[in-house]
Amino acid sequence: MRRRTAALATVIGTAVALPFAAGATPASAAPQLDVAKFHSGSFARGETGTYRFQVTNRSSFDPTSGTLTLTDTLPQGLTVAGVEGHISWNCTVGQASITCTNDSVVDPFQSYPILELDVRVADDAPCTVTNSVTVSGAGSQAASYSDPTTITGGDCDNGGGGGGGGGGSILPVNLNGVIPMFNNITTNTNIDSPHASNNSRQNFGLNAP
Repeated sequence: MRRRTAALATVIGTAVALPFAAGATPASAAPQLDVAKFHSGSFARGETGTYRFQVTNRSSFDPTSGTLTLTDTLPQGLTVAGVEGHISWNCTVGQASITCTNDSVVDPFQSYPILELDVRVADDAPCTVTNSVTVSGAGSQAASYSDPTTITGGDCDNGGGGGGGGGGSILPVNLNGVIPMFNNITTNTNIDSPHASNNSRQNFGLNAP
């Protein structure tokens, strides 16, 4: 009885310990970058706005390794006004794009320091723009995020849609004064005929949507 118990214990112990002894790691044991972009309210034509980037390591096991690269190419109507962030960020700034790197080691469920991008809004910027950011490297697969932004000012304040004019519906139409006008139209039929008479048509039908 003792031998059988001992043998069974050996088998179970080996089965439990073997994966760890062999150095096996879970399939998700790698850095997993996640990037988010934020802004407050809407941006006004002719003024500036600010985007904020936050890159997080969503891995449950491994810290980041190597260089993280963040790239943002601005949509039409926006240009770069400046970049602000922790000293760990190293940024190359263009007229309508930025490329920033960070060599920091970020543990699981921790984030890189927030990076801020100030943008100028053109006087003729579209009424809605979408800004997209991509991160790669640091031992992780690439990740991206898109942030739609409402632009105000000019025809954008009047339902201008895409920044190139109106295009809005003309409804509702105020028919006050129009209906009475039609209601009081009088027609004279059988002119110069015996027993001629005047007919006033007072019916007016309105089919509203």
